[in-house]
Amino acid sequence: MATVGELYVPGSAGEIRDDMLTDIRLEMIAQGITDDPPVQPGTDLYIWADAVANSAMLQYANIALLSDAANPNDAEGEDLDKWREALGLPEVVASGSSGKIKVTVEGGGTATFGGGEQGVLDNGLRIEVSGAHVGIVDAAEVAVTALDTGTDTNAEPGYSVRWANPPINVATDAEVSANVPLTGGTDEENDDRKRTRILNRLRNPPGGGNWSQKRETVLNALSSVQDAYIYPALGGPASERIVPVKALDTENMDYSRALSSDAMAIVRSAIHAEFDSPDEIVIQPPVDQAVDVAITLTLPNSAQTNGDGTGWTDAAPWPPLEGGDTRVSVSAVSSATTFTVNASTTTTPVANQTHVAWWSPNTRRFHLALITGVTGGTGAWVITVDQPMTDALGNDVAVSDYLSPSAASVEAYGETWVSLMNAMGPGENTADANRLPRSLRHPGIVEDAHADLTNAQLSLMRGEHPEIMDFDYSYRSSTSPTVPATVATAPSILTPQHFGIYSS
Repeated sequence: MATVGELYVPGSAGEIRDDMLTDIRLEMIAQGITDDPPVQPGTDLYIWADAVANSAMLQYANIALLSDAANPNDAEGEDLDKWREALGLPEVVASGSSGKIKVTVEGGGTATFGGGEQGVLDNGLRIEVSGAHVGIVDAAEVAVTALDTGTDTNAEPGYSVRWANPPINVATDAEVSANVPLTGGTDEENDDRKRTRILNRLRNPPGGGNWSQKRETVLNALSSVQDAYIYPALGGPASERIVPVKALDTENMDYSRALSSDAMAIVRSAIHAEFDSPDEIVIQPPVDQAVDVAITLTLPNSAQTNGDGTGWTDAAPWPPLEGGDTRVSVSAVSSATTFTVNASTTTTPVANQTHVAWWSPNTRRFHLALITGVTGGTGAWVITVDQPMTDALGNDVAVSDYLSPSAASVEAYGETWVSLMNAMGPGENTADANRLPRSLRHPGIVEDAHADLTNAQLSLMRGEHPEIMDFDYSYRSSTSPTVPATVATAPSILTPQHFGIYSS
């Protein structure tokens, strides 16, 4: 229905036709036509209204498209590029990844990489060694950058690499590091990042070396930068800190928000090339601060108790939070299939009926299993499951890992939680009243990329999963990033670690 002040776009041509025929019928009755006006299907009026409605629907659709293109919040694709070009923002090209490669040194000796040695990933894309690495031993890691660009240059831990011409004592075959996998490779800039640059220009006009201009410079420099945060006057007048962050790379299981040293070098070069004033500009990545979170959800009943199949898997989700529990964790491990959990409940899980979900803090994913055996009791339930609790990186269930009841969408809840954490920004860099408020983070921690864990994240989760009827936190190891003791330390940013969901 059309509303004053809002663009009206009918749902279909049939809606326009029916509105027209209703108006014609009422007007004919008002003109004294006593017989029921002939507007039913097959009549001349119906055929005429149908033809007009089809043409009108095309125009309504075109108007709607033009309306979206006129607003950078809604524009997409070529329309968003027109905004970028009109504002004079440069195109940000694709970038290559960087990280480390674990090498095999044969014969128990050492080896040396002089820098520039090339290798080929299993998909055929090229990398080269960054800088010299002298006297390395077997299983040591060397820093590399991709010669090619795009997301295909990213590689998860263990991915195969072959050296084109390895140094003496170095085996041809190598693999991507488990600690520093290849990340940061991006394809052409996506609409969301492009929109961030456009809105930064419109909302906070850059100029005169202000914080918005420095943010724009960083975003223009490298596509693997998700965003940049500025802390003016942190070290006093004519000083500031710039903190670029990258996105979590869930595909390659890189859960740090800090850019690689190679990426940071590109950002520093861009800043120092544009701002050659005597100002002291410190450019540092954020400090990752792992946070553990457990939440309670009100979901539909299990299908076993007349639920619609979108909620809990079992009629009695186990483990429940009882006896003051805020989450349930593993307290001892016998094997990947048998371990002890500290649930305070007196309710015994039912072998071959109760399903559980283990959250791996390494891959940040839920893994599902069926309980096949139970011993022990309150506070120390020893359970055996039908398959090894082993994640994609080869890590088995470990002490302090969280165990949750299973739900139809439990894996999706985990993915959503990680994506919500990926949208967060760093916290403040100082609590010194003599430096504040001038040194507060720009953009602010409650304006763009919130720094704190609040109900805002849970509200967004409910928006992604409409079957969630209610929600709350039962545990947060931190609600805000730790503020550094001195301004010499970069600000912290919350990153996901342990995570669990429980029935409210």
